Amino acid sequence: MLTANVSGLSWLNYGQSFGLESPVVLNLGLLVLTFGLTIQISIASIIGVVLAIIVYRKL
Repeated sequence: MLTANVSGLSWLNYGQSFGLESPVVLNLGLLVLTFGLTIQISIASIIGVVLAIIVYRKL
């Protein structure tokens, strides 16, 4: 993350990651499908979403 090495802003990197650790593979012979989903939520992303909603409502 961008603020990981900045001591005053390192708290913005605090968060959780959840989802499928390893993707699910579906082999259909001619076609192989790979499904995977991982979501990483941090304090910075929550602040960004809130600010985006505020700016959008003002437009």
